[in-house]
Amino acid sequence: SNNNRPSSLLVGTFNLIATIVGGGVLSLPIAFQKCGIFTTTLFMLISAYMTYMSLIMICYSSRRCGGSSYGEVVRSAFGSGMESGVSYLLFVFLLFVIAAYMVLIRDIWTPLFGLLFYHNDDGDGDNSSNNSSNNSLGGGEVNGDRVLMGIIILLLPFLFQRSLHALRFNCYIGFGSILILCVALCRGGFQKQYYHHSIGSGDDGEGNELKEEEEEDNIEFFKVPSTQDVLFSFPIVMLAFLCHFNILSIQNTLHQPTRQRMKHVVGMSIGLSMLLMYFFGNVLLNIPIVKSPDVDLGEYWLFVLGRVGCGITIILAMPLMALPCRDALLEVVDVYFHHTHHRSDVNSSENDSCFWKVLHKMNRNESAQDATITTEDEVDEIVINTDEDVSSQPRRTSLIPSPKLRASILIRQDPIQRDWVFRNSIIHYVSTLMIVVCCYIGATKVDGVAIIWSLIGSSLAFLIAFILPFVCFIVIENGVEATDRHDGWIKLATVMLVLSVIGAVVCTWNRFASML
Repeated sequence: SNNNRPSSLLVGTFNLIATIVGGGVLSLPIAFQKCGIFTTTLFMLISAYMTYMSLIMICYSSRRCGGSSYGEVVRSAFGSGMESGVSYLLFVFLLFVIAAYMVLIRDIWTPLFGLLFYHNDDGDGDNSSNNSSNNSLGGGEVNGDRVLMGIIILLLPFLFQRSLHALRFNCYIGFGSILILCVALCRGGFQKQYYHHSIGSGDDGEGNELKEEEEEDNIEFFKVPSTQDVLFSFPIVMLAFLCHFNILSIQNTLHQPTRQRMKHVVGMSIGLSMLLMYFFGNVLLNIPIVKSPDVDLGEYWLFVLGRVGCGITIILAMPLMALPCRDALLEVVDVYFHHTHHRSDVNSSENDSCFWKVLHKMNRNESAQDATITTEDEVDEIVINTDEDVSSQPRRTSLIPSPKLRASILIRQDPIQRDWVFRNSIIHYVSTLMIVVCCYIGATKVDGVAIIWSLIGSSLAFLIAFILPFVCFIVIENGVEATDRHDGWIKLATVMLVLSVIGAVVCTWNRFASML
């Protein structure tokens, strides 16, 4: 119905763009600097195509097996144990991502508050501090951790939202903020080129010194990167496109989510995001307000405007990370709930454990059906195997028994996000606050976002973005009738799976070798 699927193509596209264009974009200039424009552009094309195919394959797998979340698709291929494992993996991964967003918010907004409250017109303030938590501008100090805490408190109403559709205005405003940043980047680039030309034509030593310093930041078009630079840069580019944890939520809320409409949403989102990221990667390296928080922002009013646009984009994108993070955590709880709470021998809520009794008791919005949820299972699973008669199984899908691989069909009336565990108000608010507090503590303990990206590691990104989607598609699609099976896509998924595994192993080994 329209009430259960309220999102249009525009809303779905903006939701996916806002998920992609986040904190990872700010790391792209490093890839452009190390590998040059040509090589990094090639990396972006490869990452964009593989991301597009993996997103489409996740959606196809979801339609085949009935799964409404990333974890349920994996469950259909490998069982309920893998659903818990993958959901926990997503939860941990997104914890690191949210902490990285908080670090970026702190580093972007702390200088702005310093400029607002402690700006000194003579510019003699102490800007020598390297600690991003306390940024000094114009003689005054602003505690970055307190700035971050204030922003998080203001952001709580958005963090408590239960669906991407409810966050659609975040996406609109965030996209407008990106456009403001683009204007600032264009104007700043023209100003810098003109200033370079004027200074470079002079004979004074100061001008020559400035020219030599800024030549270090120039991006070469054709550059032969070293193997180390390639292994360092490709995971950064690939990580910038990571949005797989939100694609099924978008499909679940999209009005008439046909295959063609989902292809349109994914294609438009990947294309527009790539254009924005390509622009940022080429120009952002030369913009001082994004690269260094200690620049005298009073002299660069347009750059201040660009920093505000970038800061607003990161702030409004953080709830888009918090929502799948909470959903992944609650899916782990949901699997445990169904394993321990839904049993055929349970006939009344009197046999509940104390833990579930407390949750039932404290949930004010609980319906009569929720109160007796012990006898009501919210999902039926049909395991496909060769020992059962195909004709006796409900024809809800084209999956058939496969002698080679295991697959199962999930029959749901509603997506997993409408299960009792997800609807319970106590679990919802407590889990959200727990995620925010953990990420805030982690963000205050590190000095920069690069440390967090290193901790995430290329292996997790490869696993979530490519390896799991491709292997699940292969397993589920191999259980489909030959007349409806995408044999060409299975071969393509196999090739990309092999390349993804090789990339994950090599890039992870390089990351650990560089840390030793």
